[in-house]
Parts: sequence; C-alpha cells; structure tokens
Amino acid sequence: MRKPNNKILIVEDELYLLNILCDKFKREGFRVIKATNGKTGMQAAIKSKPDLILLDIIMPLVDGVTMIKQMRQDERTANIPVIIISNLSEVERITEALGAKNGIIEYLVKSHWSLEGVVKKVKETLQLYYLLKQGAKK
Repeated sequence: MRKPNNKILIVEDELYLLNILCDKFKREGFRVIKATNGKTGMQAAIKSKPDLILLDIIMPLVDGVTMIKQMRQDERTANIPVIIISNLSEVERITEALGAKNGIIEYLVKSHWSLEGVVKKVKETLQLYYLLKQGAKK
C-alpha cells in the first residue's frame, strides 16, 4: 500500500507569503514546488504531478480560476486536489465562476488562517485523498 509522497505545489504571486509557506512545509517534511502565477503553476503541475496544490486566485498572467479550469480539462492534472488560498472571501463567487467545486477541497481566506492551520488542513486533505484513492482501487 503506497502512501502519498507529500509533494505539494504552492502557486502564489506574493513572494513573501510564497516563501513563508514553502519554508513551513519543508520544515514539516513536505517536498515543495513553487510557482508565482497560474501559467507556471500549470506547467509545474504537469511536470511534477504533486499530491496537492495550494492555489491563490488573483495572480498575473493566468489566474487561479483559469488554472483550475485548465487542470480539470487535462487528464494529467484532472484529479489533483486543490486548496484555494486567497484574499477573496466570496466563496460563492469563486464556485460560480468554476461551476460546481471542480475538485476544490477547501477555501482558506488569507486573513483567517495561521501557518499551522494550513499545514493541518493539507495533512488532513492528503490523508483523506489517499484513503479515497485506496478505496477506489478495491
């Protein structure tokens, strides 16, 4: 029984926040890939096949909503779970723009979470996703 390898992709255009998140997850034993916009995020998702993506919504070049739509249309990335981290607190607006949940596990509003809370949510999500994948294989 293979456990997840704890590889996550963090897509965030605010470099200060990106570096803080990367450092925290590395200290927690995760392998971290980072991208600063949805275009490079999509490329990194295809190349590295992360177990989970932490994704900002408002970014240059390609925003998070567009990246999720692209991911769900590409079989290489269609099933990767996504946790949105954003300054937007309008969950309904994001959901409406995406049409249904599109594999989004959680919405975390930046002003409402701590680093420990984000790590906990990622660990819980990876564990749940791993159990669901194992159940689907049986």
